[in-house]
Amino acid sequence: MNNRNVILYSAGINIDEGVTCHPRIEEEVNSLLPLLKNNRAIAILNHQGDFKKNSARQTPYIAEILSHRLKQKVEYFEHSIGKKAVERAHQMQEGDIVLFSNTRLHAEEQNNDINFAKQLSRLGNELIIGGFCKLHRENASNSAIKNFLPWRYSAGVNKELYGLQRWQENLFSLKKTILILGGNKIEKIHFLFSHEKIENVHQIIIGGLVLNSVLKAIGINIGNSDYFNIHISSDLLSKIYIPQKVIVEDIVGKKNIRDLTEIKPQEKIIDFIFKKNSLNYVFSSPNHYSFFAAGPLCVASSNYAKECYQLLREAGIEGLFMGGDTLTEIDTFSNTSSGGGASLKFFSTGYPFP
Repeated sequence: MNNRNVILYSAGINIDEGVTCHPRIEEEVNSLLPLLKNNRAIAILNHQGDFKKNSARQTPYIAEILSHRLKQKVEYFEHSIGKKAVERAHQMQEGDIVLFSNTRLHAEEQNNDINFAKQLSRLGNELIIGGFCKLHRENASNSAIKNFLPWRYSAGVNKELYGLQRWQENLFSLKKTILILGGNKIEKIHFLFSHEKIENVHQIIIGGLVLNSVLKAIGINIGNSDYFNIHISSDLLSKIYIPQKVIVEDIVGKKNIRDLTEIKPQEKIIDFIFKKNSLNYVFSSPNHYSFFAAGPLCVASSNYAKECYQLLREAGIEGLFMGGDTLTEIDTFSNTSSGGGASLKFFSTGYPFP
């Protein structure tokens, strides 16, 4: 069979072996099922792990999961580029589903290499971009490959994008927003400086490496805490809640509450004390405010900073929790989106549509 009749589906099931239930699986299964009705051949690309961290592996277990959930055999093929991969794609018959090798077994994938993307594109004739959780990643199978095939988003990606669009139009564009950013990823720092689609930010509450980075930038000693080098303007700083007391942990795991100016060299910031009166204004006019939460404010074993979420819950403030770590570590009470980095990019620069 000529691969002109093969759909090339770029999936986002980045899970380790042993995981059988995950939102990433659900999204792709729900997007693939309607495609089976037309009896088309489907070549699936997927990434797992990280080439740079040597954690990428062959993923036949994902083919087994898809076979079970789709109720149709999904073959695993241990190549994604080269003569053997192209030959297998050309041999596919109507109704065949083949999961090709993990794209992150190649360094070129995460470098968004154009030649690598061209090789991947030879497996099909039309491209569907799935995996909302990876939509912001500039990987070859997700970004550069769009140069070589007509493409569209999967049903799952479209569902997430239109959901975010509704929240942007019906919530964040109409109300003042409390921006809550935490965790240890650089995307949160980028979003602190660039959130064009959330125009009316009233207050910013930060934790994790976002807090560490801001404190370092304004000259506070943060001990042995990790941070990113940033420069912060006075206008942006005026909106940020700076705690007066933080919870620190030393090299042997002992925890202490410290004044912000008394952190010792061997200590790391793991949490902070959030003053309840800092959110008094939301109780007087709750319908005027929303919140946008991405990333945990503290380590999972500590709960001081989480006081801000409880106050928002008590005030009845509607907002959006986003990202896997956020949904795992926080007792959510409003709208949710599992794609943290992908959601952040939507609310900053958006996405190109075919």
